[in-house]
Amino acid sequence: MNEERQQGDTGHKEAFDPTLDITTKLQRAVDYHQAGQLAEAEKLYQQVLADDPQNADAFHLLGIIAYQKNKCQLAIDLITQAIAIDPNQAPFFNNLGNALQDQDQPEESVQAYQKALQLQPDYAEAYYNFGNVLQKQGKLDESVQAYQQALQIQPNYAKAYNNLGNALHTQSKLDESVQAYQQALQIQPDYAEAYSNLGVVLKDQGHLEEAFRTCKLAVESKPTYAAAHNNLGVILHQKGDFEEAIASYYQALEISPDNPEAYNNLGASLHAKGDIDKSVWAYEQAIITNPKFAEGHKNLGMLLLQKGDFQKGWELCECRWLCKDFPFEHRNFPQPIWDGSHLKGKSILVWAEQGVGDEIMFTSILTDLLQIEADIMVECDPRLVTLFQRSLPNIQFFPRYNFPETQLLDTDIDYQLPMGSLGRWLRPDIGSFQQKKNPYLQACPKRTGELREKYKKLAEGKLLIGVSWKSVNQYTGKEKSTSLDDWTPILSQQDCFFINLQYGDVGKEIKEYYADKDNVFMYVEEEVVPLENLDDFAAQISALDLVISTSNTTVHMAGALGQDVWTLLPHIPDWRWMLNGEDTLWYPQMKLFRQHEIGNWSGMFAQVELALEQYVIEPENWERSRI
Repeated sequence: MNEERQQGDTGHKEAFDPTLDITTKLQRAVDYHQAGQLAEAEKLYQQVLADDPQNADAFHLLGIIAYQKNKCQLAIDLITQAIAIDPNQAPFFNNLGNALQDQDQPEESVQAYQKALQLQPDYAEAYYNFGNVLQKQGKLDESVQAYQQALQIQPNYAKAYNNLGNALHTQSKLDESVQAYQQALQIQPDYAEAYSNLGVVLKDQGHLEEAFRTCKLAVESKPTYAAAHNNLGVILHQKGDFEEAIASYYQALEISPDNPEAYNNLGASLHAKGDIDKSVWAYEQAIITNPKFAEGHKNLGMLLLQKGDFQKGWELCECRWLCKDFPFEHRNFPQPIWDGSHLKGKSILVWAEQGVGDEIMFTSILTDLLQIEADIMVECDPRLVTLFQRSLPNIQFFPRYNFPETQLLDTDIDYQLPMGSLGRWLRPDIGSFQQKKNPYLQACPKRTGELREKYKKLAEGKLLIGVSWKSVNQYTGKEKSTSLDDWTPILSQQDCFFINLQYGDVGKEIKEYYADKDNVFMYVEEEVVPLENLDDFAAQISALDLVISTSNTTVHMAGALGQDVWTLLPHIPDWRWMLNGEDTLWYPQMKLFRQHEIGNWSGMFAQVELALEQYVIEPENWERSRI
């Protein structure tokens, strides 16, 4: 609030001397207030009001005490009375704005700050508080302007630089954000909050070691700062130091036991380490601490799906749309959400969400809707429309653009549903995954035939093996990706003709890999650009004998096409692959290879090498029935 904390006289007898005049009583009360002796200050302010019921300062300062005691509504009432007596005091409006902001009345808070600034245009603290409420409202450009105004008036305002850094970070202006935090630290070198926030931005920039050192400075500057311990844990998790991350989260929780974010992050690190039961406990604690904490619900749901508890898992995953870190758009169609009720003879719009791989995987559930005789429309990635329409001709597919096709906004359509929610109603348990040998996607036969013929000529009788070695997913790609050097035992197999299926610009990576090797070869198809033309990519995969890949779009495409596909998984894989077994519920022709310990790909590749040697010598694998 708007006061300086200076030590005042704390003599009790003199303070309550009934002979003191109002001015002296008020000053004595302020001395108590600034010394942190709120009860004594409050009594004296009330005495002042008993002597002078129109004393605006006493009402205002009583309001500040109420605010300090977290009695925000009382603070609002008291400061409002002060303003009614004297409407020309900028600090009154500034502190009213603070109380309104904490009472979750942002619009009223904005008006109060604007009035304070109207009365006192050089009021740096009011600009700072104004910037805070604007940032909470998501008005980031206006928030940045408010902080900059505060800093023009008071250039050594460390808190304003820190919160300016927060706003710029939210705008993804990471370099400018770093500069703002550094300015705050130049002014106040022991500013733990600025160190902690700077560490998070450095992490987002990929500077993990620098982020770690910076967050350590935050903890050293203020050992009781729970957020710094939590942020340090996040950085350690990204570095792969799960044990140390867990220790940091426990430290945060020791300081702040009711911290759902720390419990949620603890759950993530326990999960990554393979401690599944404790991870469940941590996510449950996050939910107990804050029943409205969407991230905890969603993460627990995904973990339960991985454990095979589909009914509860799908239900909890419905909270994904409320999560701040869920990176996909919720499509606002006008129809009611399908609740699993009777669909025969009804129409339903299913709209795809998440990545291309997820769209391909969840499309397997659409056949269930066909079986119950529903009229189905699907909005999906434009690159998938041709492939999906060929494969499922009884469903209408529409490309997803920023503005939906007009036909999809028809309120005569009975229901709508995001694709990821289909499982809640149609895959409630393991038994509901009907393993069908027939693939549900079909590549273009003509294009498949052309590519297979081309590859057979190039291969001169060898098996056609497609390979893909990494994921570009910005959240989980690091754990799922390998290097080409890991693949040398596979690519050295002389009875196989290897074809690159890795999407993205990997030409330089392949050339560097080959530079010092004579006994490996991988053909790069120039005519197919996978993520630009997914129908061509489907044909390319269908032209092969076997696909070997890490967990990415390639394996989903191969699995949906009914191809033999070997998927290489990290120790703790995506929820969809569950925790054990060589088979998957989603794709009957897929074989899973799992890491036995975190980060150890070499052991897995030794298994794949042996499996491929066996695959080569099995006669039935040489004569393929595919086009």
